[in-house]
Amino acid sequence: MAVPSYTTDLVDIDLCESGGKTWAEPTATGWTFGAAPASDDDNPFQGLLAMSKAYNATGVGGMMVNNGGAISLPTDGAFLVWFYWAAPGSLEADVDGGIRVMVGTDLNNFKSWDVGGKTSYVYGGWINYAVNTTIGEDDLVGTGLGNSQYVGAAVNNYNSIFKGNPFLCDATRYGRCEARIAGGETGNYATFSGFAAINDNVSYRWGLIQAITGGYLVKGLVTFGYGSVVDFRDSNKSLVIQNTNKVTANFNTFEVLQATSRVDLTSISITSLGTVSKGRWLTTANADINIESCVFTDMNTFTFLAQSTILNTTFRRCGIVTQGAAVFTGCKFDSASDTKALVVDTIGNVTNTIFISKGTGYAIEGFSSAGTYSLTGLIFTGYGANGTTDAAIHVLATSGIVYLGIGGGGTASPTVKSDGATIEYTVSVTLKIAVKDIDGNPMVGVRCYIDNNNESPFILDDVTDVNGEASVGYSGSPVTNATWRVRKYEYLPFQQLVSIGSENITLPVTLIDDPVY
Repeated sequence: MAVPSYTTDLVDIDLCESGGKTWAEPTATGWTFGAAPASDDDNPFQGLLAMSKAYNATGVGGMMVNNGGAISLPTDGAFLVWFYWAAPGSLEADVDGGIRVMVGTDLNNFKSWDVGGKTSYVYGGWINYAVNTTIGEDDLVGTGLGNSQYVGAAVNNYNSIFKGNPFLCDATRYGRCEARIAGGETGNYATFSGFAAINDNVSYRWGLIQAITGGYLVKGLVTFGYGSVVDFRDSNKSLVIQNTNKVTANFNTFEVLQATSRVDLTSISITSLGTVSKGRWLTTANADINIESCVFTDMNTFTFLAQSTILNTTFRRCGIVTQGAAVFTGCKFDSASDTKALVVDTIGNVTNTIFISKGTGYAIEGFSSAGTYSLTGLIFTGYGANGTTDAAIHVLATSGIVYLGIGGGGTASPTVKSDGATIEYTVSVTLKIAVKDIDGNPMVGVRCYIDNNNESPFILDDVTDVNGEASVGYSGSPVTNATWRVRKYEYLPFQQLVSIGSENITLPVTLIDDPVY
């Protein structure tokens, strides 16, 4: 392995430094309020200079930079513009285009997208806005986009600002917005904080993985293993995915490349702040992925492969998770946002996991052919009745018999929607009767029975051993109110109804002398 490498695909349009490209305000009618932009060394965010403009006016005004040539945006990419406004309360609301990003042919022909306003820009500060020009614009000016040679930002201000230059722009870029992570070695693994240290350097300010109070603000494509193998291991971090409301759905993505890569996330929290591009996890190469004690909230889809292991992790209000033969143990799927929580192909690798319904959709979908499947420690809460699209399990098999073997303390008879196959439940448990006398001594040779409505053969028909126990390994359908009986000459008979589900049962019995003898 090598030392960690942190790079990006971003292309600079202009960094607002001395000798850079030309900025000007739009010439289109209704977009010219405020003064002309000028170089500003008082409040730069990236490098030594920014562009700013005075705004002793109300209405829409902006500034755009001339790239000097056409710009072609990659699929799922974005234009990035650093923006600052010193008086957040004077902006119009988000829905009225308080903050806008513009891309177009020239100063008189462009499109504009509403990216913020006083509703979201409550506390002000520098924000890096992202726009993909395939997304429908909020304003069309002149002939519109053209060759995307001009890029900039505008404000819609309803209260004149008499002092200073409240409106600033800094580094403007475009690309897939990819945070490229490679390398890593023992004692010097690749980490989120490692990338952020480069990202936040005043010479760069990429706006991809940005350190904020309490964690990191993330957007774009985070690539583990770009160009070469990565050894990424990080823990105890909180990430929030930026609310990027003018990009494609796939803009925010975590992707794993290189089959010999390793990616370990331990006690990592990732939460999406938006709904347009919620963030997805894409396992492209069958790398060694280990996710433990993590929480993913309001994200989109996850796809894993066979070398992925996910332990004690919560997927809360996330999209469809595709197993890909990965191991899931001790996990929780809470209120999945799509038609199902987990698509399985190797159900035996999913154990001791809880599924909580949001009221619609399946917990698990799979079982495409008839056969026997083991469900170990799977608990389903709040799902609908058999045969509904809100049932716990969706069986895709269209014919034959699908045996669902319930074990490990899971829900004994989860509801099922079958596409045609017959469903039968089975449990595999150990049933034991432990018999003692009134002095607490184990009793040997006591006859013990367990039966289902007196059907023969009995589930258990045996005598206790030297430990006073009689037991049986039971594999079959769950039994409601099975009859458990204990008999021995000169003792009062014992009988109790105990249901057989997915958990092992040990029934303690104390026999009392029969006074008749």
